[in-house]
Amino acid sequence: MAYDPNFLGQPLPLPSFSPELEGLVLRKPELDKEIYAHYHNYTVVMHRELRTPLFAALNIDQDKLQSVKRSKNWHIDTRVGAPHQLDNDYYYKNPWDRGHLARRAAAAWGDSPREAKHASDDTFFFTNAALQHQNFNQDEWLALEDWVKNLSLDSTNKISVISGPIFGEFARSITPAGRPRALIPSAFFKVVGFINKQEKLEIRSFIMAQDELTMGDMRGKHLFEFQRYQVSITEIEELTGLRFSSEVPDSNPLFFNENATARENLNVTNFPERIEVDSASEMVGVETRRETIRDLEVPVFIAAALINASGDERSGEWVSIINLSNEHVDLSGWSLKDPQDSLTLEGSLAPGEAMQVAPLSPIELSNQGGTISLYNQAGERIDRVKYPQQPKEVENKPFIFAIRNQ
Repeated sequence: MAYDPNFLGQPLPLPSFSPELEGLVLRKPELDKEIYAHYHNYTVVMHRELRTPLFAALNIDQDKLQSVKRSKNWHIDTRVGAPHQLDNDYYYKNPWDRGHLARRAAAAWGDSPREAKHASDDTFFFTNAALQHQNFNQDEWLALEDWVKNLSLDSTNKISVISGPIFGEFARSITPAGRPRALIPSAFFKVVGFINKQEKLEIRSFIMAQDELTMGDMRGKHLFEFQRYQVSITEIEELTGLRFSSEVPDSNPLFFNENATARENLNVTNFPERIEVDSASEMVGVETRRETIRDLEVPVFIAAALINASGDERSGEWVSIINLSNEHVDLSGWSLKDPQDSLTLEGSLAPGEAMQVAPLSPIELSNQGGTISLYNQAGERIDRVKYPQQPKEVENKPFIFAIRNQ
């Protein structure tokens, strides 16, 4: 019924807590070992002061997933107690949604439709909710689990997922009338575990920010809002106070500390690693060689794009590139790429000059949103932009990209 650490056939234990976090774990005699709230297919541990989950751990059997009717009602878990949960008052007439940590669609599995429905309904407890901004794209967050399946990385069709909130040093807050103040998560993490084709545990771990201003770290790096990042387990531990068992970071392909072998063999140049991922093809696996990124070195940018052209949409699409350097730039051998295809460029740009690239075939700009990357003749990434879903009312209107800071 609850999260099973041995669900994958190899252990993926629940995380423990740093000494600082240990005293903030909610303890109630009604809970398993006084801290674990168990539900169908998942388990939650609560923060005593913040009234939000520290994490939710979910087992997913993809062979037994079923489509069931969604519940409309959220409930207080009496085992945890109403004073330790954020109820509907905190989500009323504001931009904050009740964000599932153990996802309803992913939890809705079982040996029968009835069992799957019970599991789905069991995700509608406030203990499984966190304040998520309405612009926080939950479908994209859920897609991380689908990526593992679609990439055919796993060998068992079973996935274990541990998700939770991250609170920045100066997190925002919300105070409903007559209710105590509640802190708003600055970001969320997700750790995805599966058994690979070599019958070994493999981990992918991610962070997605919903408040970039509170998520700068001591190294001066920033997480951009609504951007998914693949990260190391150690970075998640630093940001949350959770402690994962040794097999978890050992099975994760990203590096936190300086590693000379990874630098030489895998082209890892920045530690800790933090990699933007907006499609399955961008995920980094074991032994994946990293691309060279010169986004902050070369002042040539993707400036704008016509994504939703009128008429024959594909023939009307274009991308503009601008040279903000003081030097002439030869674009011969440069390329524009979407997640599937690449377009070789020609021509050159004088200082301050822009050019419009059209037609774009074979690359395509999806109305559902996506990414475009610019590479030089050496295959080094010079720029990468992300564009949102395009509503019909913006047809034939270019999308302007913000020029990143140098």
